[in-house]
Amino acid sequence: MMVQKFPGANLIGQILRQITQPLSKAIVKRVKKRPLIRKYVLMQLGHFYYLCENLIEWRQISVITKKRPIDDDRTMEVGTSLLLEAIIFGFLGGVVIYETQKAADRACIAEELQIQEFNDIKAKKDRLMQQVKDQVILTKRLKEIIVEYSRQVGCTLPSEPEKKGE
Repeated sequence: MMVQKFPGANLIGQILRQITQPLSKAIVKRVKKRPLIRKYVLMQLGHFYYLCENLIEWRQISVITKKRPIDDDRTMEVGTSLLLEAIIFGFLGGVVIYETQKAADRACIAEELQIQEFNDIKAKKDRLMQQVKDQVILTKRLKEIIVEYSRQVGCTLPSEPEKKGE
């Protein structure tokens, strides 16, 4: 079974390479004037890349191969590329984390609004239930007043229709 990749991944990779290559070359030109950065940052990253590459080749090929000589210019370019990719990866990772946090905050606010709306509806229901109870009490009082008045006047009230289910 063949696993298909995200179709835009290749395009995004090409765009990133097109952006980082000129940046890498410009950084290498400027770093040649600054030996501290060249020696302790870019050269170390380049050596790390070549070390990883040699370890991978050594695992793939069981026969011990002779190490290639490492060119300082190529090592600086590789180190610069690694540095730029790490910066871009960090930046994009930060953007993803920021957007995730922002989406979580929006979801939290929406949930709080729903809870508040639910509480408002519940309070309105409680008010309406209290009004119904008050009206039932008032209806009973009114019925009692009518019965008392009919006794005083001497008239008879029509009988109540039988309730359904009794």
